[in-house]
Amino acid sequence: MGASVLQLSEMVATGVQRAVYLHPLDPTKLIKVLRPAGSMSHRTNFNGIMDRLLPGTRLRQIHKEYTEYLRVMLMHPEPDFHTPIAHMFGFTQTSEGLGCITERVMEPGRQVGETLGAKAAAGTLTPAHIAMLNDTVHRIYANDIRASDMNPNNFVFGQRDNGTGPGPEECVLVDGFGDIHAIPVRSMARWSNRMGLDDSCKRLAHNAGLRWEPKARQFARPS
Repeated sequence: MGASVLQLSEMVATGVQRAVYLHPLDPTKLIKVLRPAGSMSHRTNFNGIMDRLLPGTRLRQIHKEYTEYLRVMLMHPEPDFHTPIAHMFGFTQTSEGLGCITERVMEPGRQVGETLGAKAAAGTLTPAHIAMLNDTVHRIYANDIRASDMNPNNFVFGQRDNGTGPGPEECVLVDGFGDIHAIPVRSMARWSNRMGLDDSCKRLAHNAGLRWEPKARQFARPS
C-alpha cells in the first residue's frame, strides 16, 4: 500500500514560484507547493528567462532555501536560539504535488499573519511593527543569514507556536532566504553577505514606504 497523500484545499497565499496552503492536520503548520510551470505568468526578467530555459532552476531555489535553514540551525544548536526565519519540517506528498512543511505565523483571529507589504499598503504599520522588523533584521545580520529576496511580502507579523502555545508577537522572514544567485557571492564571505543585506534592506525600505538608516541598520518612518 502506498504512502498516504495529504489532501490540500485551503490556499492562503501564492507567490511567483509556490502556492501556500494550510496544513490539513496541524494548525501550526503551512505547506508550500511548487506551482505548475504552465500556471506561472510570463516573466521577461533574468529569473523568468532562466525558469523557461532551465526548469531545474526552480528546484535549485528550494534546495538553496532548505540548505540555508539547515546551515543556520546547525550553527546554533543551543535550545534558546530564536531564529528570525521560519522553521522548516521536511517534505511530504500532497494532492497538489510535493510540499515543503513550514511553520505558520498567525495573528489572533486570522489563519495567517499579515505581511509587511499588506500593513504598509493599508497604512496599519505601527511603531511597534517597525521595532519588530528591526529586531528581525538585526538577528539576520548578527547570524549572517543569507537573505536574497527581502521583499515586503516575505516578512510576516504574528505568533509562532512551538507546541506549548502561541509565543510573543514578532516579525518572521518566511521566504526568500538562501543564496539563490547564479554566482553565490553572499556565501563567499561575511562581508559580501552584509553588502548584499545592505542593498536588500535599502530596496525593502523603498518598497514598504520606510526609511533605511544604513549606519544604524534600522528602518524608520519616512521623514
